[in-house]
Amino acid sequence: MATKTITHNVNHIAIAVPDIKAAVKWYVDVLGAEELRPIGIHDRNENPHAPIFKIYPANLNRVRIACLTTGNGVGLELFQFEDPKIEPGSEAKFERDISRGGFFHMAFTTDDIDGLTEKIVKNGGKVLGEKVPIYEHEAVYVEDPWGNVVELLSASFERIMSNR
Repeated sequence: MATKTITHNVNHIAIAVPDIKAAVKWYVDVLGAEELRPIGIHDRNENPHAPIFKIYPANLNRVRIACLTTGNGVGLELFQFEDPKIEPGSEAKFERDISRGGFFHMAFTTDDIDGLTEKIVKNGGKVLGEKVPIYEHEAVYVEDPWGNVVELLSASFERIMSNR
């Protein structure tokens, strides 16, 4: 049987946070992401023709964006929407979001699930459920301080799902 070549890679994941400086610090200090450049500010009043204003809804007037990268080069974009702001109570909520459809978690591979889980909790995150075995590997779901769900896996997705 011929094998199919995978030609499209995951490029980046973007999440909205209410405090971009705190989120950058958390993802760098806790999950080991690397900040690629200083936080950028896009303001429709200052630059109405910026590409972001041609992509995002017309009610977006001001946003801060941080660009981070993970250990395997997949980007992590953090957005702090300032106008309009994130509505209070609309932050990520695992129990609600799993039945809404669309994005509900991202995953990181680590060789120390217990140590990273402890570090996440010590830095404002929380554990969701129990650590579970997946074949001969392990997984646990946690939340960052803003309610975004992060799955921690002890091996790559490909290795786990092909049962290697």
